[in-house]
Amino acid sequence: MRARSAREITILHGLTRHTRLHAMQLLHEVPLLTVTSGYRGAKKNAAVGGSATSFHLRGRAVDFTGPTWDLGRAAGLAWALRLGQRCTGPEEVLLEDMGKPNQHLHIAW
Repeated sequence: MRARSAREITILHGLTRHTRLHAMQLLHEVPLLTVTSGYRGAKKNAAVGGSATSFHLRGRAVDFTGPTWDLGRAAGLAWALRLGQRCTGPEEVLLEDMGKPNQHLHIAW
């Protein structure tokens, strides 16, 4: 796995343990992903146009950027990878703004 920036590490630490473990699993499998967002307070969430019921508000969502191919691969892996027998997988997997400069993958566990 590639070295993560201090910003990415800070974002990962703001997540719930379960979400952080899933995010780290994806980062291991798809090393060209970059973590861009995790936990957001209500003010920040509103500023970025987030939903009032966003999983980000509870530290249960992560946004990733990266090459289009890797975002698609990570989306598929998110549905398939489990942390254990009782793990049900993600609640949301959304490829957003594909083909645009701000394309990203949003996943909530």
